[in-house]
Amino acid sequence: MKTLIAFMMLGMIVILFSCAHRELKLPGPTPSATNASQVNIIRENRFFGFGLSLTVMLDDAIICSLRAGEYVTFAVEPGFHTLGLSESRLTVPFEAKRNYYFVIRTSDDEFGFEIERIDDRKGAYLISTSKVFK
Repeated sequence: MKTLIAFMMLGMIVILFSCAHRELKLPGPTPSATNASQVNIIRENRFFGFGLSLTVMLDDAIICSLRAGEYVTFAVEPGFHTLGLSESRLTVPFEAKRNYYFVIRTSDDEFGFEIERIDDRKGAYLISTSKVFK
């Protein structure tokens, strides 16, 4: 019984430390401010999957994990980039000096989540109702 309690305590400590270490990790060099495109990824605040952090990827590199109701904003160089989750990705042609909004929402497929591009007005509204990734 003491062994079981010790393993449970160790598991809780590992979970606490893994949740506390969150940072944005962009691959490659920092884009120049003069030409960069601004990318905004918003995770809807839904009950389904509320306790899960979803891994967000840019060009096959993990950049962050978003919780329900969070968003992240970062810059990319113009050109084609692949953006998404481990099971749902989009290849997007980013133009210089433009803002792009994407939303992660629940879906009916076996993965349960998808990412899709949304218009500026809907994106600005979702950001205003979400918390910034920290």
